[in-house]
Order: sequence, then C-alpha cells, then structure tokens
Amino acid sequence: MKYINQVLSGGILPLLLLLAGGYFTVLLGGRILRWSKKGVAAMFSGSAKSAVRALSVALGGTLGVGNIAGVATALLLGGAGAIFWMWVSAFFAMLLKYAETVLALRTRHYDESGRAHGGAPYYITEAFGGGLGKWLAALFALLVVACCFCLGAVLQSNAAAGAMKTAFGIPPFAVGVLFAVVSGVILLCGTRRVEDACSLLVPVVCALFVVASVAVLILRRDALPNAFSAIRMGAFCPESAPSGILGFFTSRAVRYGVARGLVSNEAGCGTAPIAHAAADTKIPAVQGLWGICEVFVDTILLCTLTALSILVSGVPLTGEGIDLALSAYSAVLGDIARPVLALSVLLFAFATVLSWSHYANEALLFLTRRTRSRYVTVLLVAVGVLWGSVGAAELLWELTDLVIALLAIINIAALLAKRREIREETSIFFAPARKTKLKIDKSTKRC
Repeated sequence: MKYINQVLSGGILPLLLLLAGGYFTVLLGGRILRWSKKGVAAMFSGSAKSAVRALSVALGGTLGVGNIAGVATALLLGGAGAIFWMWVSAFFAMLLKYAETVLALRTRHYDESGRAHGGAPYYITEAFGGGLGKWLAALFALLVVACCFCLGAVLQSNAAAGAMKTAFGIPPFAVGVLFAVVSGVILLCGTRRVEDACSLLVPVVCALFVVASVAVLILRRDALPNAFSAIRMGAFCPESAPSGILGFFTSRAVRYGVARGLVSNEAGCGTAPIAHAAADTKIPAVQGLWGICEVFVDTILLCTLTALSILVSGVPLTGEGIDLALSAYSAVLGDIARPVLALSVLLFAFATVLSWSHYANEALLFLTRRTRSRYVTVLLVAVGVLWGSVGAAELLWELTDLVIALLAIINIAALLAKRREIREETSIFFAPARKTKLKIDKSTKRC
C-alpha cells in the first residue's frame, strides 16, 4: 500500500491537482477576481445564514486531525518543505473547491420534504452518463463511506483519545464512548442538528486554536525567519529523491505536503460539496465563493499556524504527530498548553466526526434511496470511534491517503467533464452588467 500511495499521492495526485487547479484558475480565476466586489456583496446578503451553516459543516469535516496531527505528521515524514507544498496544493485547490461546489448546487436534487441533496455522486452520474456514470458514482459513494470510517471516525477518535490521555489522564476508551454516544444522538436527530452542532463548535474551536498559536508565534517571533527559511529550503531540496521531474514529484516533501494538505482541506475530493449543496443559496457561484473561503481558513490559516508553531518551538521533529504538536506548544506556553491544545483536538475531532457522518449518510442515501440508512451510519461511526480510541492508526493513515487519492481522481475527472457548466454558472453571475440604450419617445419624453 505504501508503494501505491507513493505513486498516487506522490506522483499522480500532485500533478493532477496542479494541472486541474491551474486549468480552472485560468478558466475562472480572472473573472472571479475582476468582479470580486460583487461576489463578496452577494455572499453576505439573502441566504448568508444558510450558506454559513453549510460552510460550518464543511469546515467541520476539514478542521480535524489534518490541522494538527496531519500537519505534524507531514513535518515528521516530509520535513519543513512539506508545508510549502501544502500551500501550493491549497492555492490550486481553491478553484477546484469552487468548481465542485458550483456543480453540486447546479445538480442537486430535492426530496419530498423539500430538503436538498447533492454532491459528487450526483454530478458524476451526469458527467459520465449511462452505466459508467452510475458505476463511478456508486464507487465514489462507497469510498466516502470508507473514508468516514477511516478519517472521519478512527483517526479522529485516536487523536482525541491520545490528546486527552496525555493532558488529563482520561482513559482512551472513555473518549471513544463519549464520541459514540453523543454523535449517535445528534445523527439520529437529523441533518439540522448536525448543522447546529457544527455552527456552534467550529467558531469556538477556531478561535481557541488561533489564540494559542498566535501566542506561540509572538513569544518565539525571533525564530520565524529561520522557520520560513527551513520551509523554503526543504521544499526545493527534497531529501532522498533523485534528480529530475519524476524524483521531484515523488519526493517526501511533495508527497506528504500534498497528501496531508488534501486530508486537511479535502479540496478536489468532492466530499465538502455534500455539505454546501444543502445551503439555501440560489446562485451556485455564490456558494462556490464560500468554498474558496473554506480552503483558505483551513489550510492557509490554521495549518500554517500549526506548522509555524511547531517549527519555532525548537522541539526536535520526532515521535508521533499529535505528541509532537503537544510538545511544541508546551515548550513555549508551558503547562497551560497541553489542556488547551488537547481540548482543541477534542473539539476539532468531534466536529469532523459529525461532518463525515453526514457525508456517509448522504452517500448511503444516494446508494439505497432509504432514509433508514442513517442507522447504518450511526453503527459504522460508533464502531470506528471505539476502535480508534484504543487501537493503532498508522495503517489507517495509509488507507486514508489511498481512499482520498481515489476520490480526488474520480472527482477531478468529473469536474473536467462538466467544465462548461461550471464556466456557464460563473459567467452568469460574474458577467458585467450590460448597459442598454433606451429608446425615448421625443413627443412625451418618456421611455
């Protein structure tokens, strides 16, 4: 599996993200930037509350292990240069996130109660058509369910349990039971309760984590130039990689930077559009702009804060991801850092469990067309969080990288197949207002 991931996450996926992201940047970026004032105004008018709720669910799915343990793991395995490739993947992934969000709203369906359902399985079906479209959409939905178990349950519970044991001495299994019970209750209450929980959790945990990280950077501001220098040197001088373009794309810095960047922001994977599709926003391009914000907040802001805090702390890059992060923050902030960061990890992880449970539930609904599929989701998540709280997760990282790479490949292929529709929606909204000449009746001086 490691070899397959090295080929996919280290070679094919970075190149695919670069080409597809660059293509959509050229295709859409100029118009979006030119009329950005109009876009920002539209984002905060009308259905902004519903759009933000959908964004909270999407952010809940991305603001988890990837922001702390994932970034620390990228530093451990790929060196400081991996952070640069996280930034590169995020830059090109912003327009991918925009494109998939626009397409999700354009192709969404409504049930009998009037609730919207959408996401990659729906537009994959349309993109390829016929039996191939149905087969790929079903495969994508199954991969979402698998990723819910791995990334959305096991890895989140494992990170939260480890953090709470280190900081407070709480038995790991207790964290797993807490996650299983509370998430099960919320999921059984319906999608609206998932949105409510994420809307409450995400702003609080983001603020808590940003305050702690900014405090670290202020206290160790003298080390910031060296941190940026290490990122720059590590990005373009990858260790253990032969010369040439193939060696560059299979280097550890690129592989783990892009892979962990995708684990963090999920752009191009087609999962977050499931959350965005539920928004009341009538114009797909407007919700697409919220998708761009999602990538920026997750990777450019929060992942960068984590990486810089670890690099300026002075602790050696050894151990496991979450332990490295805890050690780094504690080395600067002292005893208060461990409980604060552990609480952040717990809340991040729980929000991610809820969001991925929602994704899995929508995927199962797409496959079975039965609302009772939520019971399967509850059982799947319960088993995952209980296992993750007491079991090792190293193998699951490899499996998660593989599943996310497959999701991204299928999704990006569908986005490219539906590029005309994405451009059409963008043009409709961002097209400049046309001035029309009115014919005036000279006798009455009226139009």
